[in-house]
Amino acid sequence: MADMHEWLNQWLAATSPVWLLLVLAMVAALESLVLVGLLVPGVALLLGLSLLAAEAGISPWQWWLAGAVGAFVGDTISFAVGAWAGHRIDHWPWLRHRPQQLQQGRAFFRRYGVWSIALGRFVGPLRPLIPALAAALSMPWRSFLWVNAWSSPAWSAVYLLPPLLLGQMLTLNGPWLWGLVALMTIVALWVAQRMRL
Repeated sequence: MADMHEWLNQWLAATSPVWLLLVLAMVAALESLVLVGLLVPGVALLLGLSLLAAEAGISPWQWWLAGAVGAFVGDTISFAVGAWAGHRIDHWPWLRHRPQQLQQGRAFFRRYGVWSIALGRFVGPLRPLIPALAAALSMPWRSFLWVNAWSSPAWSAVYLLPPLLLGQMLTLNGPWLWGLVALMTIVALWVAQRMRL
């Protein structure tokens, strides 16, 4: 375990923090993409990356901003895909076999309207579907962009800053780092499994 920690420290020392910020933005975007987000274990990846960022000494505001940009881009792409697909989204092979997820996503959108974009960010299995379904159900671009612009930073603050700050508060040496990563990964996977629709 000590060898792995030493290897991690060497890797982090040789790796530019910019790479971690880019990877974070990419993962935040991917977990927001329609269909792709249903396959990516985003919560576990984001927790692990946040702990690595703490070890690398990345500042909270940079981490928050990179996550917010990624979330904004991912949801915007999903909305554009939904606007392009319209009601054909029901016939996509992967979603056609999961009509309950489509029904729950539509019900969520109809119940919360424009606010579904912000609230949907925090509902695991619906997160990558809501922007596309909102567009397919004719939400105006202007309304979407407004909510996306302020809910992306809010999501980033809630999801990414606590594990980063926790990692910075702890002295992440040796088994602490790996034990914390393992524990948070197990908890994230358990929560993701429990929330699966």
